[in-house]
Amino acid sequence: MQERNNIQKSFWLTLLSVSLLLLLFFLPRFSLFERTMRRVNLLSDVMRKNADGNIIAEAAIDSIQGYSDSLTVDSILEAELASLSGTATDSVDEGPVLIEDFAMSDTSAMLKFHQALIESGNRQVRIAFFGDSFIEGDILAGHLRHLLQSRYGGKGAGWVEVSNVSDRFRATVKAENGGWSVHTAVDNHDFVASSQSFAGSYFLPDSIGRLTIRCQSTYYPEQLSHVDEATLFYLNSGSLELSAGMNNGRKETVEVGEPGRLQTYILSGNINRVDLEATGGGIVYGVAMDGATGISLDNYCLRGSTGLHLGDVPESYALSFSEVRPYDLIMLEYGLNIASKKSNDYSGYIHSMTKVINKLKKYFPGASILLLGASDRDEKGDDGQLHTMKGVESLIRFQRKLAHDCGIAFWDTRRAMGGEGAIARFEEKGMAGKDYTHINSKGGNYLAELLFDALISDVKPGNKK
Repeated sequence: MQERNNIQKSFWLTLLSVSLLLLLFFLPRFSLFERTMRRVNLLSDVMRKNADGNIIAEAAIDSIQGYSDSLTVDSILEAELASLSGTATDSVDEGPVLIEDFAMSDTSAMLKFHQALIESGNRQVRIAFFGDSFIEGDILAGHLRHLLQSRYGGKGAGWVEVSNVSDRFRATVKAENGGWSVHTAVDNHDFVASSQSFAGSYFLPDSIGRLTIRCQSTYYPEQLSHVDEATLFYLNSGSLELSAGMNNGRKETVEVGEPGRLQTYILSGNINRVDLEATGGGIVYGVAMDGATGISLDNYCLRGSTGLHLGDVPESYALSFSEVRPYDLIMLEYGLNIASKKSNDYSGYIHSMTKVINKLKKYFPGASILLLGASDRDEKGDDGQLHTMKGVESLIRFQRKLAHDCGIAFWDTRRAMGGEGAIARFEEKGMAGKDYTHINSKGGNYLAELLFDALISDVKPGNKK
């Protein structure tokens, strides 16, 4: 009997094993019994290392995933971060925390927004507030919108998604929905990044998708009890059927337009309710509830987000959206979901966010961009007392450098809150939760007033070196 030749099988088995070991490098590190396990790296002996002897590729991926362990920030970068921080301290006794201007020219980074405010009596002044769970349910964003609309005019709660986890506790507008397949950027199940909106979501009608949006008069009724227009945003995949109506009136069939391109449908009048039904193949993103003039502030909160999903919004959607809804100010509030006591180096995250900001500049050339530094987040130290989580201050320094390198504006949220251990003091005053991370409505109102003052005040020059 002739023996079987297993050389080929051995080759493929070896190739498969090596491939799996190489792929293990990209898995997140994990902790076991309070000990952080090292990353599997088959090529560790031949990969490039920095001056501290740490593998550069590991440093980059670890910084995105929230680990630094033995990794250290390069001394030159550390000096640069320190120089950008200037002489600022955690104390806010010297006065309000102003916006820092890192514009690359003599023009203020906030000039486009300030000029738009002058024109608010004649047109809509649009603001996009991108963030995570810190602003969901219109916490902070709702009172900020009210302050701006009271000063510069405007109506409505702005962007309303078909579905959001904050629907049940968002007080500024009421949304009810059913019959939708819900997809968000923080879900791994069947999410297609090329289908998402700037909210990091998209919605497909299962059978008959229904959405009802009601204005309310309990909170800020002078601005939120009715709107002048409601704009529906959707995409027809070829068989979408839509009908829309207002104020309990008869729903009209919507001419859905050509397939494959973002479309809008506008309802106008004295509107306090919008009803929508959708069937067939297509995507519905949401409805914008606005006044004819004045401030419109869209709250794009996405629980669990680091902001990187904004870089995956398809360019075709982004450019089409910016044509019909150009922004005068874009605010970015992220950090809660990247800050870690295990990390002191966020260069990988900042590198990715730089790409996001550059894309936003491209899509919205008429907008000022304001980066909000991470808020305070506390944990118990060895002394049993609550202190700012290790890594938060370092993240803020990296965020300030991000603003500097991108030539945009920066506002130090943590310093405005009170600096070291601020969220613990917020909790003592009933303005934050016992997770020592999230503010509540009372805390949001307090912080909104500080941000409002900063937005309408003169900005201070940043250290442009």
